Amino acid sequence: MDRDAATDTDEERARLTEFTELHGCSCKVGQSDLDSLLSDAGLTGDSDALLFGIGEDAAGRRLTDDLALVSTVDFFTPIVDDPYDFGRIAACNAASDAFATGAVENLDCLVVLGLPRELTDSAAPILGGMADALDAMDGVIAGGHTIMSPWPFAGGAISATAHPDALLTSQGASPGDCLYLTKPLGTQPAMGATRVTDEEFVETVTDAADRPLDRIASEAVAWMTTPNRDAALACREYATAGTDITGFGLAGQSRVVADRSNVGIELTHLPVIAGTPALSSLFGYGLTTGESAETSGGLFVAVPPEATADLEAAFDDADVFYRGVGRVTAGRGVTLDDPTVEPISR
Repeated sequence: MDRDAATDTDEERARLTEFTELHGCSCKVGQSDLDSLLSDAGLTGDSDALLFGIGEDAAGRRLTDDLALVSTVDFFTPIVDDPYDFGRIAACNAASDAFATGAVENLDCLVVLGLPRELTDSAAPILGGMADALDAMDGVIAGGHTIMSPWPFAGGAISATAHPDALLTSQGASPGDCLYLTKPLGTQPAMGATRVTDEEFVETVTDAADRPLDRIASEAVAWMTTPNRDAALACREYATAGTDITGFGLAGQSRVVADRSNVGIELTHLPVIAGTPALSSLFGYGLTTGESAETSGGLFVAVPPEATADLEAAFDDADVFYRGVGRVTAGRGVTLDDPTVEPISR
């Protein structure tokens, strides 16, 4: 799709983010609330029909001895105002849940789209952004469903395949494993700064950042529109457990791995988009404590120490960003005690 054609009326459109109170993956139900909901509904046990399901990033079903189908659904409210970029971010975020399990082949997306009447002109560029993003991931839009909604949202139901032996869950981490993250953190404060319109507060936000706000925002969008497909292909041979970093933040997703693997996780290093820690402190997002919500974040994988050199070589060969961020311990829960914060700029 022609990017210029998709945005030639951007100045005439209302801002997407004005139509919702919560933005990107921060619109998701909280971790403890979700756990309570599943418990109240009796949806806490494994299914004999599935390789894995509730509690994981996606569901896996064995079709044959050599083929497994992975399916998931993910959608959220706008984190950017540009409809085309919103579509790209939504597609990358939805596909990431399949990639986190190691499923990268035969990628299909059934689009889920909701818009208020005032934003119906945004539908085409949103879909165009999703189509272009999926094409870059060797995927296709296979259909979908569109409704009128007071809060705009976009995403999709994703399906992908892999050999059953190539699949990852959050349950396989072992004490001694090293932990890696494939994108820097900080999308929530980076994009929160772009939504400030009060002139006096704009000055406060600008003064708080040590970099131009538009540069911070453009780098955040670049990370959110970077698919996790290459990272998944590079790491699935070596990883023992994996997930992706989204609305629960790094600490929240670490708790998922810790709980499901019955291990402890010690986080020691936080790569962050340069300029976002100060913005997070201003807005109270909790970036340096791992609590800030991430949208279309990186993969978070556990890898045995003896495989780290091969993993890092695979990441380098695939030109995938990565940082070691901690280790798996024999304890329980997640600890994050005065981690090293590393600013990352593109």
